Amino acid sequence: MLTSLDLLIIVFMALAAVTLLSLCLMFLIRNKTASKVFFYIASALGLYVSWIGFRIGIGGLFPFQIAIGVLTALMCVGAFVLERVSKGNEKAFMIARFISAAALVIGFFNAIF
Repeated sequence: MLTSLDLLIIVFMALAAVTLLSLCLMFLIRNKTASKVFFYIASALGLYVSWIGFRIGIGGLFPFQIAIGVLTALMCVGAFVLERVSKGNEKAFMIARFISAAALVIGFFNAIF
């Protein structure tokens, strides 16, 4: 029988696997459309893990964790806006992918710790 902590570990491991897979596919696939799809997936996951970090820190006990959650959410939104405004500029799209990847990794570690 699984306890609540076991289920939490399983959820975080699944989230880590999806995070790693989306980051690898976002940078390794050369197809422009598929790369954009994985960019959107990584941005959505970044928003989700920043919400998790924000939600865990709510209550006033962890203000640094709340600040990191808000900043990673802003990074994800900024990366999405940069990608939409770039209009096919490959260099801007690469910067947006790096911002989204950094926000996803920082937000994931914020949610874990």
